[in-house]
Amino acid sequence: MADGDRLALSRAIAIGAVLALAACGSPPAPPPAHPVPAAPPRVTEVRVLPGAIDGRSRLAADAARASAAGAGPLRVLGAEVVAEGDRVGAFVEIPEDECLLAFARPSATLADVDLFAYDDDGSIFAADESPDPQAALLACPPHPRRLFVTARAMAGTGILAVGVQSVPRAAADAVAGVMSARGRPGEDSGRLDAWPGLETRLREHRASLGGRWEDVRRSALSVDPRAASRVTATIEPGRCLDVLVIPSDEVAAVEVVVEDSAARIVARAREQGRDRALVFCAAAPATLSIAVRPRGTPGLAAVILGRSALGGEAEIADRARVVHLSQTRDLEAARAALATELAPLGYGAPRALAAGTARVGSRTAVALDLPAGCSRLDVIAGKPLVELAATLWDDRGTRIADGRAGASLPLFACGLGGAMRLDLEAVESPGPFAVELRADRAAPAVLLAHPVAAGRLLARMNAGGGAADAAGAATAVVVGVEEGKLRSVPVPVALGQCVEVIAALDAGAAGLDLRLADGAGEGALTQARYVVADRLCAGPGGRAGAAELRLLAGKGEALVLLRTVGR
Repeated sequence: MADGDRLALSRAIAIGAVLALAACGSPPAPPPAHPVPAAPPRVTEVRVLPGAIDGRSRLAADAARASAAGAGPLRVLGAEVVAEGDRVGAFVEIPEDECLLAFARPSATLADVDLFAYDDDGSIFAADESPDPQAALLACPPHPRRLFVTARAMAGTGILAVGVQSVPRAAADAVAGVMSARGRPGEDSGRLDAWPGLETRLREHRASLGGRWEDVRRSALSVDPRAASRVTATIEPGRCLDVLVIPSDEVAAVEVVVEDSAARIVARAREQGRDRALVFCAAAPATLSIAVRPRGTPGLAAVILGRSALGGEAEIADRARVVHLSQTRDLEAARAALATELAPLGYGAPRALAAGTARVGSRTAVALDLPAGCSRLDVIAGKPLVELAATLWDDRGTRIADGRAGASLPLFACGLGGAMRLDLEAVESPGPFAVELRADRAAPAVLLAHPVAAGRLLARMNAGGGAADAAGAATAVVVGVEEGKLRSVPVPVALGQCVEVIAALDAGAAGLDLRLADGAGEGALTQARYVVADRLCAGPGGRAGAAELRLLAGKGEALVLLRTVGR
């Protein structure tokens, strides 16, 4: 072997030895960063797997928000894969003194979900029919012992989960706000959310009526000329119900007939362009059936029901058509019932001033001689007189008081007394009447100086089933009002109490706005022609508010009364 070959071989052996020594002293190689999982066992046959769709995972986040606002633990009602028209539902039992929160949460492939709570007779107790996949409703007492809660897929296909939670009454508002829940009295189901121009027409209609109204129900009825579609409504004593029916564009015209619980026709709605409207005021509890029927093509009609404040009839505009629902009695029975009602106020014995028969289309004039101070005049109707109108004039031809009622109509006169005239007439059917005078023990100077405003103020105080005398208005203050100027009256509200504010215009002014503000920058607005009323309530810490008055036209004075009332 040549010397060069020996040298190369020696070098190769040396390098190999070094590498072998290095390998013996180095640590072992680390394991792979991501171990390769073992392959799943091979499926050799079809098997049915246990378990169901996990609805809790879809509901848990929103349920936690509701619980933070005061709701109870989540109960999963059901979860299914659904297509358009499919439902997920079950019966739910509810504690008598608690509310029920029900909500549906779909997968992203469901575009619209409606949620309903049905009574045992199949009627809808609460609903969320808004064009939104996140549906929620809140059913509060009084409610049935159980409800059938069901969610329906309206558009799309996917997973739909429904959950329920109990809610204490005290937490109902907070939970409803967090969950955007519908279904409580006065809240619509959302089906009319996309109705173009609906809110504008409703706002214009309510402004023409005057007073303050809260929604009781909004329904979208499917109407067909072959049969009437119906909505049932109840009216509490001392309140009024506003009925507004708005047909959809494809419906040329509708007829609206209202029947009582005995299926007798009470009234037919008045035309307001294509819309139909009626106002009912009740002296006793009443149940009405509102029948809507198109004259030509079928379609939809929005039926909107609004409720007035207690005693709110005094604030309704004169031009509004009001139907009075009253229990009629024989004249002597009606006089005895009135005497029993007024006995706690301590009036003296009534003095009979006149009696006769009121006729339709004929005005009866009764000459009166009233004492100085404040007096109450009651025009009492006897069967079959069911509705009457009356106006009290002084000897200078100034209207002191007026009104319209279904049975007994009280008018109030404060001042120097003397010769006056009472005009009265029957509105619907003729019948006997009697006029009684009761002199009030109190005669506050502020009422004597403003007789027209005093009559309106006392009438509003006595509306809604309550009875009050002139002493209750002794703390009224005089506020000058003028078009273009805003007047403010402080309204202190004690801890846990409510204060009612009544403002009545004196002669020569008309059109009054009342806004009650509590310092938060917002306040409800009540509008009426001569007298307005609203209430401001305090929370746990009490608060101070203000009543803001604005006259729409002219210049005059108003009597403003603050009185503490129950919630």
